[in-house]
Amino acid sequence: MKSKLLILLVGFTVLLSCSKESDLELFQKNNAEDALDSREEPIPGAEICTQVDLMAGQHYDSGNVEVAIDGENLLVTYTMEGDWVLNATHLFVGECSERPANKSGNPKIGHFPYAATHAQGTTSYTYSIPIASLPNCLCIAAHAEVSGPSGNETAWGAGLPYGGNSWAMYFEYCLDQCGS
Repeated sequence: MKSKLLILLVGFTVLLSCSKESDLELFQKNNAEDALDSREEPIPGAEICTQVDLMAGQHYDSGNVEVAIDGENLLVTYTMEGDWVLNATHLFVGECSERPANKSGNPKIGHFPYAATHAQGTTSYTYSIPIASLPNCLCIAAHAEVSGPSGNETAWGAGLPYGGNSWAMYFEYCLDQCGS
């Protein structure tokens, strides 16, 4: 059984590595490597510019996704509430027309340029993205794998329907909405 799972994982990795990526996707992935300032704790003193609920399993408010500007960086923070914790996060920040999606319009989470897995018990995580790499108005698709009172759930930052036949969501944000 373990060998079949390993073969499946290797095959999936090969398929992903063979997919043709746009210049924007490559640019965003390179910038994801530059987002080494990402951290488990929120940035102290950064003004929150907008906040949406982090909806787990479509029906549970498990926390928030907060957007702030700190100097030359856009900060996107996942903050859990109650007994909810983060297991993994996946984030797209960029031109709305560039949101990774399959032909049906469903999100391709594996193509989101920012991703992290988290230690057990993580309740907050911040991505720091250089503003210079972003358009003024953009889309933010904040996905998470969370655990809480209802068990393991998929979570999305509340907003507009992503498309396709999933309940995935994204929200729009303009950098000039907040004083920097």
